[in-house]
Amino acid sequence: MKRALLVVIAAVGAVALAGCGGNHKTENFRVNITSTNGVSGFNIGTITVTQGNEVNLRVDNTTDKAHGFSIDAFGIHKVVQPAKAETVSFTPNKTGQFKVYCQLHPAHVPARLIVVG
Repeated sequence: MKRALLVVIAAVGAVALAGCGGNHKTENFRVNITSTNGVSGFNIGTITVTQGNEVNLRVDNTTDKAHGFSIDAFGIHKVVQPAKAETVSFTPNKTGQFKVYCQLHPAHVPARLIVVG
């Protein structure tokens, strides 16, 4: 009887623990590096994601020269060649607002990443 009760308690505990980590999702976004009237930047001004969710960003470069895509807070520094795409995947472990910028051309219009809890 005690053994059966322990098995039931262990099973219930395992289900409860599994439920704790099962709320995470994958968030997918597409970002274009563009140039309008001679000013380069990102087609999206703000990306909002949830802390702990996997984030996949497809970054397309629709210009005729290489551009960067950086988010310092998460160690992201990519170079996207003209007419090419790069995929950036990460799981944000902190909340806040973070600058998204071109590390190759600091004068370009930046975007921002907002991570909510």
